Amino acid sequence: MPAPRAVKRPRPHKSDVTRHKILDASAKLFREQGFSATTLRQIASRAKIKAGSVYYYFDSKSQILDEVLKIGIKVVFEAVEKAVDALPETATGRTRLEAAVAAHLHTLLRYSDYTSANIRIFGQVPRTSQNRNRAIRRTYAEYWNGLLQYAKDRGEIGPDADLSLVRLFLLGSVNWSVEWYDPKKKSTEFLAKKFCNILFEGIGG
Repeated sequence: MPAPRAVKRPRPHKSDVTRHKILDASAKLFREQGFSATTLRQIASRAKIKAGSVYYYFDSKSQILDEVLKIGIKVVFEAVEKAVDALPETATGRTRLEAAVAAHLHTLLRYSDYTSANIRIFGQVPRTSQNRNRAIRRTYAEYWNGLLQYAKDRGEIGPDADLSLVRLFLLGSVNWSVEWYDPKKKSTEFLAKKFCNILFEGIGG
């Protein structure tokens, strides 16, 4: 029997490639110098295209911002859901949280320009852009509240714990790892376990 032929994947369309270059360049610049200080000319220069060509793909800098902010949280959200869904139904709350933290951390660092831009500049961008991104941020926060509530219902988290504060503490700590993480020293899985050790056992254990 002849060996099956390898399936040829279609090459990305040139316009899609250029669009991604614009978004990559924008995310990097937003991360480095903020939204207000970044110009479309700088974005075009970083993406290695003509300045006027940006308008072929995006109507404005605000539209680019919306897409960067959305990608910055969407890719992380999808990775976390996938990691948790892959666990058996019998998985403990702690196991689910460790998987979620590891996936969040790994994806956060993989898409560091997008995720860091989302973290750094969200409070500085126009309120209209914040509002357009707020729905997915709220949904992601609710997802983490659900993970924490599951652990709390099983007695793995104290009954008096304020889960909103726990979530802010945990994700705040994990998110800022983009500023100091060194893959040569620790793996993301190792850090995820350490974050959860602090969460469940405290620093005095």
